[in-house]
Amino acid sequence: MTVTPRVLIAPDKFKGTLSASEAAEAIADGVLAGWPGAKMTLMPFADGGEGTVSAAIAAGGRAHSTVVTGPLGKAVDAQWAVLGSSAVLEMAQSSGLHLVDPNPANALVAHTEGTGELIRAALDLGVRRIVLGVGGSATTDGGLGALRALGARFWDEGGQALAGGGGSLRNLSRVDLSGLDPRLSSVELILCSDVSNPFVGPTGAAAVFGPQKGADPSTVMELDAGLRRLAAVLFDATDVDLVKQDWGGSGGGLAGGLHAAFGAHGANGVDVVADLLGLDFALAAHDIVIVGEGSMDMQSTMGKTPVGVARRAATAGIPAVAVVGRNLLGTDSLPLENIMAIASAVDQAPTPKAAIREPARWTAAAARVLVNNLSNISVEVSLEFSRRQTS
Repeated sequence: MTVTPRVLIAPDKFKGTLSASEAAEAIADGVLAGWPGAKMTLMPFADGGEGTVSAAIAAGGRAHSTVVTGPLGKAVDAQWAVLGSSAVLEMAQSSGLHLVDPNPANALVAHTEGTGELIRAALDLGVRRIVLGVGGSATTDGGLGALRALGARFWDEGGQALAGGGGSLRNLSRVDLSGLDPRLSSVELILCSDVSNPFVGPTGAAAVFGPQKGADPSTVMELDAGLRRLAAVLFDATDVDLVKQDWGGSGGGLAGGLHAAFGAHGANGVDVVADLLGLDFALAAHDIVIVGEGSMDMQSTMGKTPVGVARRAATAGIPAVAVVGRNLLGTDSLPLENIMAIASAVDQAPTPKAAIREPARWTAAAARVLVNNLSNISVEVSLEFSRRQTS
């Protein structure tokens, strides 16, 4: 490579080893080793789930911290951010799976009250737009706890206020939404997710995600039945039929519950984060984008962060390459959605365990190998660099 490329580095987290910021820095080290003097911009990315708040802060957002009620009732310190006119929240911060021991008992009682409190904290700042990442939750309560925190009231057949999580929904009799925080009517609440499962059923919130949260088969059935009960009660109150929707299961059904109660709407997390961080503007100022994540696999092809960013790059006419922890797709899948080359840390390390022990070192090594070989991989990339450098 005889030109000095302008490189945009926009990886997601390498789950379990590197945050998105750490991954971006490791990739940058490798790029500089292969292309000394390269002009780089680091844009740690996320798909709307865990890491979205960190990405917003890395992009210049103001960090905030609020003590909220965790999924099992214990107080937790939840971080969030304000970027421009948007508040950026994560369900994982307030109602996250990492805050519980996944087992059937906890799967039944875990609730989203803290997420509602986090939304309320954002409303207190007067924001007009709230971006809520709904990934990484410990809950399957259909947003019951969050709606309680926002002013809704739920009762059982005996007229007792309904407390607890998804396991309590089997006793739900009626709901009163008249006490919902009136500020919700003047704010846009966007629910970010990289999945679009329905609220209930064999591909719904309980069936697909319940086992990850500790639910055994009988608990999954109980949680699904509870969500169906919640859907029926919300339908009576709002005329929104969550059972017939093809989405709403994200965040243990929180997405569907907030949508029915006050019109929160779902969106592809990668696209929302891309707009939030100004990805298209950044792409226009660079020659190539390096994407990344911990494992490049079949789920990646369904629109996770690397593919989502690469699609945006294709629209902008910018080539994309990937540095990942491991590549389970092989080279036969290339080019993949404008991703023309992939290098993995596992392939550079002596063993997979070594790659996990020193993820930054071997991620940087993968980036260096990638850029050293890039001109041999695609003549078109070199021509694109040359055109941009001389224009």
